[in-house]
Amino acid sequence: MKYFNTAIIGTGYWGSIICKKLTEITKQKIIIYDKDKNNSNLLKKKFKKKIIIEKSINDILKNKSIKNIILATHPNINYKISKNILKKKNLFVEKPIVQNKNHLKHLIKIAKHNKKIFMGGYIYLFNPYIKKIKKILDSKKLGKIKFIDIQRKNLGPIRNKVHSHVDLGSHDISILLYLFNKKINVKKIEKRNILKNNISDISTINLKIDSIKCEINSSWLNPYKERKILIIGTKKMLVFNEMDESNKLKIFHKYGYYPKLKVFKKDYLSNKARIYSGKTNYIKVKNVDSLKEELKHFLISSQKKINPITNGLFCLKILKLIT
Repeated sequence: MKYFNTAIIGTGYWGSIICKKLTEITKQKIIIYDKDKNNSNLLKKKFKKKIIIEKSINDILKNKSIKNIILATHPNINYKISKNILKKKNLFVEKPIVQNKNHLKHLIKIAKHNKKIFMGGYIYLFNPYIKKIKKILDSKKLGKIKFIDIQRKNLGPIRNKVHSHVDLGSHDISILLYLFNKKINVKKIEKRNILKNNISDISTINLKIDSIKCEINSSWLNPYKERKILIIGTKKMLVFNEMDESNKLKIFHKYGYYPKLKVFKKDYLSNKARIYSGKTNYIKVKNVDSLKEELKHFLISSQKKINPITNGLFCLKILKLIT
């Protein structure tokens, strides 16, 4: 498929990674802008003829050859930039898009009015392991799901304007929405401010999906990197450990249960919980580049004028839950 020219606004750490991936999936020109000219010049030097540097955002908006814009800037300035972009171009914004629900609602309204594609960057919905987990859950292999524990921790990058549960926990909320496609009820958000009084560096989100209890733990003050999901069912347990290079996804044929004492006499059967331990299955998944898949989804959605998976309304669901 021949994609339209795409522009990237914001070419810092993540914007430069997006730019690299775009050069691998499209032959079209990539137009970039960053207020820090050094960032743009470094990308131009690396990718040469594939890159065009624009002098301003207004020049990008006026350029009729550009149909799609990717915004990799700070959520505090995203609203101001996005509301102008969506009047003329399709837009992909890295999460968290904005921190104000009314601002996001306004952006959705502008996109709809101007018939533009509006997509948020929730990359885990394009992760092959998360897709595999959804198939496993849909098959009921784990039995009835009782509890989910999610850990997302690292030493940095430390944000000074966004809470840890917004920056990190939003990923995991997006995963849960995708896996269960049901209403999520956030019961409590515990925030720990370590470095600054007004920003949480460590947080815990307690929530429920129907009768399933879930806990999301987020931190950028952890000595080592953790990205792990534990799903406890009545028959089996599943662990997705993203940092395990050899076996990321495992199903443990282990569970505990209390015997039904009313069937037996108390002196015949112990009332202690019983533990079953069986075979562990290592689930192999064909690895794909999640960011490439996400960017392709945006470009195809823009080309065909179809609603992306992580559209504005999906992003609004997440923002309502974490703010």
